[in-house]
Amino acid sequence: MEMRAGEEDIEIGEDITPSVIPLSYALHDSFLHSHCSSCFSRLPSTNFTQHHHAPTPLYCSSICSSSHFSPAELNLLHSPPSSDLRAALRLLPHSLPSSSINRICGLLTNREKLMADEEISAHVRYGAKAIAAARRMEMVENEKNDAVLLEAALCVVLTNAVEVHDNEGRSIGIAVYGPNFSWINHSCSPNACYRFIISPDNVMPFSEESRLRILPAGTKSDNGVHNNIEFPKGCSGSGPRVIVRSIKRIKRGEEVTVAYTDLLQPKEISASNLASSSLNSELSFYRDEATRKLTDYVDEVTAEYLAVGDPESCCKKLENMLITGLLDEQLEVREGKSQLNFRLHPLHHLALNTYTILASAYKIRASDLFCLHSEVGGLSWEALSMSRISAAYSLLLATSTYHLFCFESSLLVSVANFWTSAGESLLALAKSSAWDSLGKCGFPVLNRSPRSPLAMHKCSKCSLPESFEVNLSFGQDQIRKAGFDSVSSSFLDCIGSLLQEVWGFLIQGDRYLKMFKDPTGFSWLGKSLDIWDFDAELSHNDVDFNCWTNRSVSGIEALGYTDQWRINTFQLGVHCLLYGGFLAGICYGPHSHWISHIRGALNYEGK
Repeated sequence: MEMRAGEEDIEIGEDITPSVIPLSYALHDSFLHSHCSSCFSRLPSTNFTQHHHAPTPLYCSSICSSSHFSPAELNLLHSPPSSDLRAALRLLPHSLPSSSINRICGLLTNREKLMADEEISAHVRYGAKAIAAARRMEMVENEKNDAVLLEAALCVVLTNAVEVHDNEGRSIGIAVYGPNFSWINHSCSPNACYRFIISPDNVMPFSEESRLRILPAGTKSDNGVHNNIEFPKGCSGSGPRVIVRSIKRIKRGEEVTVAYTDLLQPKEISASNLASSSLNSELSFYRDEATRKLTDYVDEVTAEYLAVGDPESCCKKLENMLITGLLDEQLEVREGKSQLNFRLHPLHHLALNTYTILASAYKIRASDLFCLHSEVGGLSWEALSMSRISAAYSLLLATSTYHLFCFESSLLVSVANFWTSAGESLLALAKSSAWDSLGKCGFPVLNRSPRSPLAMHKCSKCSLPESFEVNLSFGQDQIRKAGFDSVSSSFLDCIGSLLQEVWGFLIQGDRYLKMFKDPTGFSWLGKSLDIWDFDAELSHNDVDFNCWTNRSVSGIEALGYTDQWRINTFQLGVHCLLYGGFLAGICYGPHSHWISHIRGALNYEGK
């Protein structure tokens, strides 16, 4: 099945479905005490506590509680993890007799293929038995469980359910939607994305909704309403809703696609498909082996970091891996072949993942050091150094992904996220109280102002604040008139001049980041985007940063750049945050939580 644009072209940044109600949904077990089991919104902290016994569903309102759990669902809570089982149970009222188990509610069950896998089939059979046992307490006399139908319902969940993410990006549950969402196919170069609406059923974030502007292939519509297919109704208005939105221009009749996976992750490609010669094929084999070993190493270091809580060790190991690559002795080379050494290309997916981990680890190191210094009453310059490098990695992740975005525009969602994160990291660095240790380090940019937050951040070189405001106030028609390319170009020009002033300060002392002379200019990588064996240029800065490692205040002040570094860092953060918000408005619309979050970050009143 597939969905296509209806009788009109769809421009970039337009909702193409109304908010779609799920057929079935279920919170993950670990969130049952903290989130509403109906709308998935977070409960006030006073409404939930941690329990050691089986979890109990909670609700945020009387309206949400009307979609309460059945006795069978409550019984399933005793067999965790239960979210897929509970979602399958909720599908059963929509199901047909077992004589038709290939599709339920128009959705492919995929039962035959799933049951051919030994591990999956064991899970499905166990789950079906658990659902059957739970249903017996509410079944009428002589009613029997249909084992095949129960397996089919669970297979529908395994095949069609999507992870529902909250405003912080956490997966808090799953939901199964009808054909107008589930029939949208995957593409590695999608033209649409989707967002979730998580709010109490009586408090919708906005009133105006788009009509359904897509339809199944081969069907016709009258004014956007399908006239030869009947979609199943959702769960009486409850559950997390989903909205599909265009991220590219979609022509009339063109297939609409979304990404089922992270587009920055690798794809399964056989080495034999990459090269015809035996030499290239053998090289591809070694590269695949190197990728596997490096991936395992990053996973191992990350797991150790999360378990032990040693961010310093994590940073040292990952940066050493980025610099040295895979050592010769770590890679088994066939007899008679010369030793090979593989280093990650800065745009390799594993390098991008590593930047994310390093930004987080350095941020944790900074937080730990700030707490330590506040307790002993010492200066916190070491903590500020960790914040610098964390912000630098966030910025490198944003610029690297943007470079890829220039070749593949479907990365728009990822780029919006990374620019926003970079902006937040830079603003946090600029606002750090460690700067105040210098005594006379003033920061007039942060002074309280009666004007609106955006009015405080107007830039004489670009119109990014105005473009962000236009995006929120007037929508995509105004964006198209202003020109997406024009806004992006002026943004890059503006941050380019700021980076000339602040990049050397951000990366000082970090061996890997010093390889990047300009994080926005990747021309030094060459035209090839080969993911291995690059020669990095070391950055050379006119400013002598040796005194930065000296924690004396006089050493820092001697540079004469302290105030300007802080102000430039702040201005760079504002630009990144506004551009991330500009892109997020295209992806998710002006009413999304993301836009509200960015507005809040910009509405900072410094002391």
